Amino acid sequence: MNREKIDPKNMFKLIFDFPNQIEKAVVIGRNIGLRKNYSKVNKIVLAGMGGSAVGGDLLSLALRKHMTIPFFVSRNYTLPNWVDENSLVICSSYSGNTEETLSAFNEAESKNAAI
Repeated sequence: MNREKIDPKNMFKLIFDFPNQIEKAVVIGRNIGLRKNYSKVNKIVLAGMGGSAVGGDLLSLALRKHMTIPFFVSRNYTLPNWVDENSLVICSSYSGNTEETLSAFNEAESKNAAI
């Protein structure tokens, strides 16, 4: 059986390696040094592009009836003007190098938002 014909993008390896990717992500997240206290968060922004933002759309729809604070999906280089130290900004990027998402991350940091 020709594996390259069946799986030209090597998705089997990506799926097989997924637990390792999660472990690495947890280590990276713990070492970033982001805020630990989210008790004052009163609005949430998910910053991402394309498929990386779709999860935010789905989450927003799924939790719409249960959310007590605003949840906004941003697909831009900049965050909404109302983002401040009481905002939680979730940055989502498959590659980790998406220019718009990195720009939003830097802006969230400059506004002292929780990330």
